[in-house]
Amino acid sequence: MSMAMRVPIAAGGNLGFDYVNARLRARKRQFLTAAAYERLLLAPDIEALIGALGQSPYRRALEQALSTHSGLAAVLRALQVDFGATLQQLQAFCAGQAAPLFALLIRPYWRHNVLTLLRGVAARSDPGQVVPLLIAVAPFTEGILSELARQPSLRRLVDLLAQRHLPDGELAQALVAALARSDELRSLELAFDRAWAGQTSAQVAALRDPNAALLRLWWARQMDLHNLLVALALGGAAQVMPETWLPGGQLDARTLEAVRTAGDAGRLAEVLETAPGGAFWVASVRAWDGAHAAGLQQLWEQALARWQIGLFRTADPLGVGILMAYLAAKEVEIRNLRLIAQAVAGNLDRAEAQGRLMVITSY
Repeated sequence: MSMAMRVPIAAGGNLGFDYVNARLRARKRQFLTAAAYERLLLAPDIEALIGALGQSPYRRALEQALSTHSGLAAVLRALQVDFGATLQQLQAFCAGQAAPLFALLIRPYWRHNVLTLLRGVAARSDPGQVVPLLIAVAPFTEGILSELARQPSLRRLVDLLAQRHLPDGELAQALVAALARSDELRSLELAFDRAWAGQTSAQVAALRDPNAALLRLWWARQMDLHNLLVALALGGAAQVMPETWLPGGQLDARTLEAVRTAGDAGRLAEVLETAPGGAFWVASVRAWDGAHAAGLQQLWEQALARWQIGLFRTADPLGVGILMAYLAAKEVEIRNLRLIAQAVAGNLDRAEAQGRLMVITSY
């Protein structure tokens, strides 16, 4: 049994979220406003953007980043430092009975790190380009992530993950077994995804506390979004294997296959309206212009983020929902600032960046 599977799940009782949520409600006032995003996007160059961020809650992270980086790299490094520090602070807040639920909420970052590393090593990318995309969250430290990103081959990367039991022994062994069958990147990605999703789904299903229903809904919607985006991407495929769909969502394989082959927005909306768990995604389909799948992806991602951030208003003030809302709001802010930085640096059209910003202010 893996280290992650041995994490105890508290059964009922006060999970300590009164303290955690009081801290988070105070901190949410630091999130950037729509007007702040607009001002940052108007920065004439990257140095001006750095100056503006130096007057924001990102000042300390930016000062640290500027000691080793400059220009766009400094901004991206500052965002990485800030998010890593945020996760460390949240972990400290959630010590004790709240810890097992926080451990579940950060598991998507495990997947992000492993897939980013696999893709970066497979493409022989400069580690300096890969490392800023990674998230320092337990059990991954910055030093370990840097070492992993420098591996010369997928085999060496998988071997090192297995040696370090990262992100845990069970998931590392899933990669080892997949590599023994094939060294193709997609095979490794799919093997890790299925092991990670299956393991997390089992942990969420085993929850026995007052927060269980909300955690299960959060996880199901995370998995539904993943599977819906896969269905969009594979719309032209002749056939899709059942193992393509990750476990844990509300949308079953039959529904996902109908989504994949829907053909137009009207039919897609009909499929989702009648499927268990599908109604949540229908409004985005109706708002979609039907032109490009990327547009629907953005609408679906916004819908999930808006729901999760909305938990600031709707969730039990003594439950895990406030933490879920805070994490989603922070992720959105980091994503928006990355877009703005790339646009100001000239790597992305500013109008495109503005159109892709998620401005969610229901705090």
